[in-house]
Amino acid sequence: MAMAEPRKLRGHKATATCCISSRDRPGLVVTSGEDGCVCWFDLRCKDVQFTIDVGTEPVSSLCFKTGNEDVLYASHGNEIKSFDVHMLSAGSWKPLESYSYNKDEVNQVVCNGRSSFLASADDSGDVKIVDIGRKCLYKTLRAGHTSICSSVQFIPWRPWEVITGGLDSKLVLWDFSKGRSQKIIDFSSDTHSSSGQCLNPAFVHSIAVPEMDMVDKLGKICAVARGDGIVDLINTESELSRKGTSKGSSSSSSNVGKRICLDYSVGGHTAAVSCVAFSTFQEKGRFLISGGNDKTVKIWDCVRCLDSDSNTNRDFLHLNIELSKKVNWLCTNQSDSENLVTSSNAPIFLSSLLAMKPTQSQPPPLSHLFFLLLIAFIATVSSSSPLDPKQLKALKTLTTTKDPCNNNNNNNHSSTTITCDDASPFRHVTSLSFATCSSLPSKALKPLSTSLFSLSFLNCPSLSPPKHLPTSLRSFSAVSSFRRHGLSGVYLARLVNLTNLSILSVPISASGLYVVLGNMRNITSLTISSSNLPGKIPKAFHSNLTHIDLSNNILRGSLRPSITLLTDLKSLNLSRNSLSGEIPNSIGDFTLLQNLSLASNRFSGPIPGSVSSLSQLTHLDLSGNQLNGVVPSFFSGMESLKRLNLADNSFHGVLPFNESFVKKLEFFQVRGNSGLCYNRTVLSWKLNLGIAPCDKYGLPLSSPPQKEEDSTSEEEEEDDYDDDGGDKKEEKHGSSNKIVLGVAIGLSSLVFLIVFLILLAKWSVLSK
Repeated sequence: MAMAEPRKLRGHKATATCCISSRDRPGLVVTSGEDGCVCWFDLRCKDVQFTIDVGTEPVSSLCFKTGNEDVLYASHGNEIKSFDVHMLSAGSWKPLESYSYNKDEVNQVVCNGRSSFLASADDSGDVKIVDIGRKCLYKTLRAGHTSICSSVQFIPWRPWEVITGGLDSKLVLWDFSKGRSQKIIDFSSDTHSSSGQCLNPAFVHSIAVPEMDMVDKLGKICAVARGDGIVDLINTESELSRKGTSKGSSSSSSNVGKRICLDYSVGGHTAAVSCVAFSTFQEKGRFLISGGNDKTVKIWDCVRCLDSDSNTNRDFLHLNIELSKKVNWLCTNQSDSENLVTSSNAPIFLSSLLAMKPTQSQPPPLSHLFFLLLIAFIATVSSSSPLDPKQLKALKTLTTTKDPCNNNNNNNHSSTTITCDDASPFRHVTSLSFATCSSLPSKALKPLSTSLFSLSFLNCPSLSPPKHLPTSLRSFSAVSSFRRHGLSGVYLARLVNLTNLSILSVPISASGLYVVLGNMRNITSLTISSSNLPGKIPKAFHSNLTHIDLSNNILRGSLRPSITLLTDLKSLNLSRNSLSGEIPNSIGDFTLLQNLSLASNRFSGPIPGSVSSLSQLTHLDLSGNQLNGVVPSFFSGMESLKRLNLADNSFHGVLPFNESFVKKLEFFQVRGNSGLCYNRTVLSWKLNLGIAPCDKYGLPLSSPPQKEEDSTSEEEEEDDYDDDGGDKKEEKHGSSNKIVLGVAIGLSSLVFLIVFLILLAKWSVLSK
């Protein structure tokens, strides 16, 4: 075994506790430490890319959000926090979400394959299942472990099941939808434990489960790292078919239906095994990697272990790597040359390339196989590291400060804000923000292209867009800028690695939104507002999107039902466009949607009943359309709803809400619906709804009620309206009219009689 000269990777200030690697981006590794920080490493670069300050307590475990590795979950103490990396590039350390359901310290947190649930194992022995979509505790798994629960994994081929291990020497298979255990395997009476070289108890320290694309090759197995130095390969389906609680392990066997025991007799560990992981490099799943307190890393050939034709158990061990410190955690990476990552109790981060040579008893090695060992403990970081000389020279054209990376030294009136990493020996620029700027040197961005992740422009109307933007950008923002020249869709489409695109009040020349989004497969947040963007809603969006704002453009056509395939969408704003047609009933598929605005369009038809399924909806704006029918009563049952705007439509009938619901809302508007009225026994005129009260037929009165100065006017109005038909007031007015008419007729008759008598008297006198 030949070892290259190690290079130092600085990041943590205390012992490293966990490491994970990206499934989608080779070379991306994330580590956590007892310093309460999380460090992002790109193995193609020298040092740390981002450092996340999670809290004061040690960060014990990490996991990516499946399908969106810009989102990271980190556990510290009894709390789990999630972070979005494209927000970090802007200097924000505020977590997206925070969960505090665990009673004791969390030992491991994992996300399932559909990104719908989080599972966390803690010192109390409990396992908490969190519903990510609803942001609430889904289930607590109790009574499976009598001691610390150290590890938990979802079972990919059984979507509603998890497998856990603990320091009570038990492995438990759970159906978490029912909250009960299906199978318990007890290693405490294992015969291998007493006969081996390691006298430690058979504690379960770590569990590894193959990914779905490994199952065809390996079967439905589980790898278990034990405190007695044994690594077990267990067929979960075979165990579930057995009744009762299983005891111990089978002897080394080539039958996949039984357990495979990898102990010291086949070249295994002589001390506690702390961690196991399946390989993701080259032939995925071919190898099982284990690390332990005996200061070794073992590479096991899984295919040989599970092959019934294997000649000898000695063929199981493919490679043995000896280290100077015990291994705490490990993970594998897809890189061709650097693909094994371990964290150990060494005093610093070490990066060593090892060219592996097999022993005589081992099979030939993988062709040109190299391993990167990252040994983690106390990493001292110098905050005074200078800026990369090439980048410093480029930045001199943008700012006059001596240290552009030091925000404390930046001029408060400077139009440029610069953020840098803490790498050593040289720091690098990660974020640039320009405000009220008039010029940008054409060559200023080129030296920054290797490290720049975030770029923003605010109020730079006369500025021309940079000719060449770094393709490494993950966040690009332009507000009230480039008005003379605008932006083209082709120009933006080159930014294929973006996760956040925000364009406001900047004209965009493109035939449609699809031109911009075509290759942005990692986009999660999209804002293009007030940009005169034409065209129709695309037939399909990239599934990672959680935020869409296309307001105040000239989009036309209907709202395609395919948009509802964005199951992670939380905010959708399509207001102030020319969209038409009916709102699709599939809109109820937005189970995570919190904000929906379709205002100021030409939508027609009724409000679909599926809107009632949007349990997390807080803001709904449908104003300024041509919607008709009655206002649905299900709105009053939507507990999360805080703002509801139905103004300026063609709704008719009686408003189906009571006063307590209306007062609960922060904003409520129904003006501009001439056929809509309210029930005066349910809603008071003081609410000033802007619609007329209903008559006894449920139709709007000709004019809204007039406010009277008399304080008792409302009471008199309510007294004149009863449950027998609501026409007492009308009867009173009718009686008054009859009396007036009778009096008028009587007076007229009296006048006629008097005139008649006078004329009769005159006639009598004249006749004499």
